[in-house]
Amino acid sequence: METKTITVSNTGDGMNEALDLTEEFSRSLGLDTKKSSRMRLLTEETLSMVRAITGDFRASFWLEENDGTGILHLKAKSELDYLKRQEFLSVSTRGKNIASTGIMEKLRGMIEACIYSFGDVADYTGMMTYGGVGPADIGMSQAMYSWSMQKYRNEINATKDENPEAWDELEKSIIANIADDVKVGVTREGVILEVMMKIR
Repeated sequence: METKTITVSNTGDGMNEALDLTEEFSRSLGLDTKKSSRMRLLTEETLSMVRAITGDFRASFWLEENDGTGILHLKAKSELDYLKRQEFLSVSTRGKNIASTGIMEKLRGMIEACIYSFGDVADYTGMMTYGGVGPADIGMSQAMYSWSMQKYRNEINATKDENPEAWDELEKSIIANIADDVKVGVTREGVILEVMMKIR
């Protein structure tokens, strides 16, 4: 089952419609109150990230159910405009975006990096070391760079004594505690975000 696709933007367009779409999606699948609330919370977290993106950002948003998993999709095209990117970076005293703490903030940084300059994705977010996977691993065709929260979580867990700050950040993340996985696929054409939660 797949919902219709709507457009959301960082100026607020489509935000209420996306929440309504999520509630319709939950009702159509007969989800209980707890699962419905969690799906809505994942949508709210994702939309909050969209609102924090700098520049003119528009993306397609839809939901689907696949083999007992609810999947929230966000897909945006890249705008590889050098002058726009330079204007975007000029607000930073260091000439580059400094990724904020928190999983959603890092994902926001990755999406911004894709939108403004594909080549800076890994450096921009600081997440290349943990959670990076190949296109085949993430199930996204033609992805030139991919990231999985599940893989990130496993790697941080394995090294939490060496990296307690990252572990603490992960433990406090709303989305990390609700979603079963978050996948990001980046190509020269754009970025695909998938937030997944088991509903069956």
